[in-house]
Amino acid sequence: MNKRQYSYSRLDLYDRCPHAYKTVYLDGIPRARHKARERGQILHGMVADYLNRLITLGLATDWDWARTAAPEGAIADVAEIWGRFYEGFVLPSGLEAPGVERRLAFDRIWRPVKFDSKRARFRMVLDFHFRQNGLGVIVDWKSSREVPQDVAKDLQLRTYAWGLKQALYQDIQEVLLRLHFLRYGKEREVLLMPQDLADVSDELDARINVIEKDKTFDPVPGSFCGMCGVTSHCPVMAQSLVPVEVAAPASREQAQKAASLLLTLQKMEKELASRLKEWVKGNGPIQVGDLVYGPKQSVSYDFDPKLVITALLETGLSREEVWSLLSLNKTNLERGLGKLNRKDLINLALSLGNVKTLEKIEFHKAKDTV
Repeated sequence: MNKRQYSYSRLDLYDRCPHAYKTVYLDGIPRARHKARERGQILHGMVADYLNRLITLGLATDWDWARTAAPEGAIADVAEIWGRFYEGFVLPSGLEAPGVERRLAFDRIWRPVKFDSKRARFRMVLDFHFRQNGLGVIVDWKSSREVPQDVAKDLQLRTYAWGLKQALYQDIQEVLLRLHFLRYGKEREVLLMPQDLADVSDELDARINVIEKDKTFDPVPGSFCGMCGVTSHCPVMAQSLVPVEVAAPASREQAQKAASLLLTLQKMEKELASRLKEWVKGNGPIQVGDLVYGPKQSVSYDFDPKLVITALLETGLSREEVWSLLSLNKTNLERGLGKLNRKDLINLALSLGNVKTLEKIEFHKAKDTV
């Protein structure tokens, strides 16, 4: 077996599914295309080209160039996300030692080496970095749809900050890590102190040791299955009696077989779901990987429009303001009252509705288990 190479993304893939990790990185089988991954790669490349241009030419912005940067035929919404980015981005002046898509590598005892060195064991790429008054700054571009309220000091972010200090800015004490969510133009920041970075190499060694001791690389079915990109090589898929040529059809004949199987599975799904739901009702939820198949409660409200409108008018809202709320449901009420800057009335409005608790038996994240 060739000497293994690591990165945080490889460690993350192993944590999600050891078999997917083995298939991609040990067996050398490429992952199938996935729109979310491809979108992220395209946007990262566009941002890198733009930043390199701005830094080289000493510009803060260059909208004329940016307008033509989106590739033709790109994945849906790439142009929209790109426009939102460059229209709201201004490169700060006077950046010290900036770098774009900086590739870093470390050997087995965590000394910096060239990225293509044979001694390189762990690699990382920093999207954008610079110094600012003795502070190291890393900007990480995110194309995901979710924007967290707070940023946790997880191992991935600490690894980037540790790599910056270890290889580039040895004299800095603190690293500001800024996550820029391209889709929304929003940012989240976390300040990493020396104590946050002290044990990073030991934690990475521990994660790597787990992988190198693994002899079976068992698959872990769960919410990641739709994104792994190697489903057709998964033994769990094989056990489900779906042949590889049907799971990934390459000819019309195989596609017809896949369509026939899909039709059969759709019919079977209703019967299987019905019987499994009955079992769950009597015996409790079933966990599969990081998903749970079991009851999940949701709450809805049944409003009397006249009662709610009268109550809102009595608070001082005008008829024109209340008119926009006539499509009464919880979401519209919260959104509408929020736009009117009257969130203080949400609880009043909800108190006038009849609460209904709904329960569905379906797959959901394990942390959502009731």
